[in-house]
Amino acid sequence: MPLRRTLLAACLAALPVVAGAPASPPSPTTAAPKALSCPSVATTAPVKQDKAVRQAAQRGLEYLSKASQKWTGEHRCFGCHVQAVTMEGLSVGKHHQYDVGPKDLDPMVDALRLGVTAGGHVTGVAFQGQAWARYDQYVDARQTAQLLRYANELIALQQQNGSVPDDDARRPITGGTMHTTYQAMQTWRQAFARTADDKWLPPMRKAEAFLSTQSKEWDQKTDVYLQDVNFALLGLSAAGVGPTEAPSLRLQKSLLARQHKDGSFGLDAAGDALATGQTVYALKLAGYSDSDPAIARAMGWLVEHQDKDGAWRTVHSGQNGAEKGEGMWAVLGLVTVDVMSVAVKGVVDGQHVAEAMTIDVEARDNQGGGVGKVALFLDDQPLDGACGPKLTKSWDTKGLTEGKHLLDVVATNARGQESRRRFELYAGNVYLTNLGARFDETRNVSEVTVRSLAASPETAGTVELDVFQVGEKDARGKKVFGASQKGAPGAMAFTWDGKGQDGKAQPKGRYLAEVTMKDQKGQVVQKEQTLFFQDTEKAQREKFAEVEGNLALAGGAGTSANTLVELVDGEGKVVQQVRSTEQGNYRFKSVEAGKYKVRVKKDGWAAQEASINTAPAAAPSKADFHL
Repeated sequence: MPLRRTLLAACLAALPVVAGAPASPPSPTTAAPKALSCPSVATTAPVKQDKAVRQAAQRGLEYLSKASQKWTGEHRCFGCHVQAVTMEGLSVGKHHQYDVGPKDLDPMVDALRLGVTAGGHVTGVAFQGQAWARYDQYVDARQTAQLLRYANELIALQQQNGSVPDDDARRPITGGTMHTTYQAMQTWRQAFARTADDKWLPPMRKAEAFLSTQSKEWDQKTDVYLQDVNFALLGLSAAGVGPTEAPSLRLQKSLLARQHKDGSFGLDAAGDALATGQTVYALKLAGYSDSDPAIARAMGWLVEHQDKDGAWRTVHSGQNGAEKGEGMWAVLGLVTVDVMSVAVKGVVDGQHVAEAMTIDVEARDNQGGGVGKVALFLDDQPLDGACGPKLTKSWDTKGLTEGKHLLDVVATNARGQESRRRFELYAGNVYLTNLGARFDETRNVSEVTVRSLAASPETAGTVELDVFQVGEKDARGKKVFGASQKGAPGAMAFTWDGKGQDGKAQPKGRYLAEVTMKDQKGQVVQKEQTLFFQDTEKAQREKFAEVEGNLALAGGAGTSANTLVELVDGEGKVVQQVRSTEQGNYRFKSVEAGKYKVRVKKDGWAAQEASINTAPAAAPSKADFHL
């Protein structure tokens, strides 16, 4: 049985580069539906508020860019609530098709590359990681080394309870431990999306458990600091917690209960731009749309209270440059409005599909050009489409293969611009996700973590970890360790100290972790596997090789996420299997030296292969594909 890892989807497009041996040419195995042609697009008047929102957001972006560049020139250092927050606002703005270019981004890159030069070190590292995560996610991969530098440092700063404690909390701009923990989670999520290295998943699960526990303790309290609630929701969303899961629902309910009659949210009794923009941002990432009344009212308040120069001045703080922190959160709330607003009913991110589903889509052009068409794509294959702004799909899902699927809702306007929403869906008995492992060099233990989507005790049952030896040619050996936990929704973690069932230390090296979910009757519901190394990362790379690559879709259509990639040895045996991240990246670790083929399998496309040679103590072998 091949060694398999279940991978976390992270976020959006990576830059495709072809390397290694050439892949076989793509040819669809099934005839794709013809592209939907809608030659006539009726120009419609833009919704007044949404046009105003985009205009206000653009003014806010321009203010942040100019003010932060001026601040950097005057102080010549990195200020975590100046350049880092500006970088995040600019990156998200670029993603949602605002006028953001090198003249705005490059000065922030230069300032961030100065390193942590002011304030508390932990706080600075968290702000750096958050900023580089958004840049790497939405702009380009030229600064990935910076992202990984701070992602690694944040792992070292994480406490055993999962938190990353703030060492320079100066509210409202630097917001305490919930803030830095959320920032670390955002950093690790993007590090995984970019590298496909599952070592980033265990710290995510530990942080998720911390935020879930903390937020559950708030259930009976009404005086919890608003930003703590927002940061908890933002962190759980970064960890992949779905909007209908209990921890997320609790936080959403808490936030909505605090909205003022005028649409604003406030750090104190009065509404302010920081709290309002931040809450909009948190709720939007938790699945709310522009058309939801709470969101629309809050954005209307932000537009109304913006000054002529693009800033907001509703929060008072003794911190130098704090108005840019307020402006960043206000802008982040507004720039979630893309060129089109896409409202979707009948499907929720992270859900298990029903046998029959009805999906309703309505798109709205926020610039007045009109919506040309709306289309649904399932795992990058056309599912349905309609000319104009509306689509209703009666979807029979009984033919879906068991596992995770990606549903994209894409609206195209008269100018050819696209706005999209992506939903992760599950079919069949798939409840264990995001399996990952890493060796904790401080405690000298291996951590094996997983997310459980089980919604009830009947489904959760028990979750078991079995550790097996791995011999030459990746042969599965005898079991050396076992552990069991009562199943529960959310983050789950196991640790192994390297000792066998007899209490004796096992040799350092490669092992196979097999995680099994059983129902209350003891019947196996699901099994997942991952290969891990019981020793330091340095020792692993000295003894074994790695293979990495990116899966791009032909014609510049983006990257291929959630796609099966196999590592095949010279005898034709599949020795490892992984699935690509949402940026289309994949990785095989702890690979024996030798000659292999990397094979990509995706429904609707012919399988592709590339030949590679692997060697330890060397850069990872690369095999990139255009499907």
